[in-house]
Amino acid sequence: MTLEQGEKLPNRDHKYVEVQTEDKETGNCEPKRNYTQEYISATISTLGTIICGIQFAWLGPILPQLLSGNFKIQITLEQSVWVIGVLHIGALPGSILASKLTNYFGRKNTIFLTTIPFILSSLINIFAETVVHYYIAQFIGGLGFGASFVVVSTYISEISSPEIRGILSTLIQLAKSVGILIVFVLGAYLPIVTYCSVLAIFPIIQLICTFYLPETPYFHVIKKDYNKAEKALKFLRNKSMVQDELKCLIEGFKEEIPESHQSFWDVFRDKTNLKSIIILTVLLMGQTWTGFSAFFGYSQVIFEDSHSSISAETCGIFVALMNFGVVFLSGPLIDRYGRRKLLMASGIITFLPLAMLGGYFYLQDYTNFEHIEKLRLIPLIAMVFYKFSYGMGLSGIPYIMAGELFPTSVKSYAISIITINRGAIGVVGNKIYQVVLSEFDYPGVFVMFIILLILLLIFVYFAVPETKGLTLEEIQVKLRKSNKT
Repeated sequence: MTLEQGEKLPNRDHKYVEVQTEDKETGNCEPKRNYTQEYISATISTLGTIICGIQFAWLGPILPQLLSGNFKIQITLEQSVWVIGVLHIGALPGSILASKLTNYFGRKNTIFLTTIPFILSSLINIFAETVVHYYIAQFIGGLGFGASFVVVSTYISEISSPEIRGILSTLIQLAKSVGILIVFVLGAYLPIVTYCSVLAIFPIIQLICTFYLPETPYFHVIKKDYNKAEKALKFLRNKSMVQDELKCLIEGFKEEIPESHQSFWDVFRDKTNLKSIIILTVLLMGQTWTGFSAFFGYSQVIFEDSHSSISAETCGIFVALMNFGVVFLSGPLIDRYGRRKLLMASGIITFLPLAMLGGYFYLQDYTNFEHIEKLRLIPLIAMVFYKFSYGMGLSGIPYIMAGELFPTSVKSYAISIITINRGAIGVVGNKIYQVVLSEFDYPGVFVMFIILLILLLIFVYFAVPETKGLTLEEIQVKLRKSNKT
């Protein structure tokens, strides 16, 4: 998309108002909206995100066993960094491939295809004999990991009504949290091979359920199949009169960019798209580098090093439960208070648990504090508190905004770029954690998290736009107007 084309977008804002007014005048707008099909479709689409949560946290609950040598495969802490990091490396080609597949074969078919690498990865984990097999499994799983975030974010943003887009988008984070919870519960009680075998069931469930999904109206509009677009809208909105919404979609797409000029590089040719990429990349850096990756990849090890009065396995389950439960709170809050306010509130509150953990490890490892035994619950309390404060906004909002800040014509390409960046951020973040931990121990790690969190809050205050309650078309109008001022 060129800047000259982008300058036409304010006219689209006027057209959008005309369409809505016309809809009300003709009486086609029904007073009570039925969102059932949108909820069902969004939920099914996020089954792959459950598996992403499983892939992401898979190593956490079994890492102490692998480090101790009590299993047939023994790994070192350095190797564990790469077992986690290879997942993000695999996400890089996976996201690029998904951006192509979504535009050629559709959002639904691409969701279906993501089940293949997940199934292969699960099978390799079951029969693994060396750490190299884990590397291979994680890389293949990373292909599905990267592809899923691209296509699911795109899918949900394109099927959602503006009134519930924020809530539906939180399903991505909810599904990931479900996957993480499953991992920590099963990993606490099952032998490693049985644990991996049970986890292999979930990609098969996704494969079966995906047949129910409708294709998105936006994809049919891109392909100029307006009859199918109308049918998809009728199914999703559960009403017969959708002509005005279809007209808005068609006009909006035509003004975004001519179809013949769509390409991966259109994301970089437009200043507004570039700005959105920078915003989301910084949000993901802040999300990953302020404790998230460390707390799930190494949570069991952290609890063991803290000499918690509760077993590391039980602590991991408590943390995963809070990670799951807070999503139900964040959904309504996001649509009520908006993205920016919740990001700021989430970041400010997260200071406290990080300071608690840093202070606790300082007292334990660097002083002779005589009452330390009375404080053994602090690591669990702080970690659960962290998941609450982090889950309110920092955890899910970047994924919501990834589906909101880009025009339809380049959305899948843009999200693939964001996923590539996220993969690189994850690899670098895991390595930084290991280096800082070895050089400065746990107090140094938590000081680093706090400094990065301060920088993130400054960025959110000055650079992140508010998208609450706006249609995807209105968001583009707002972003381009802000670029001109």
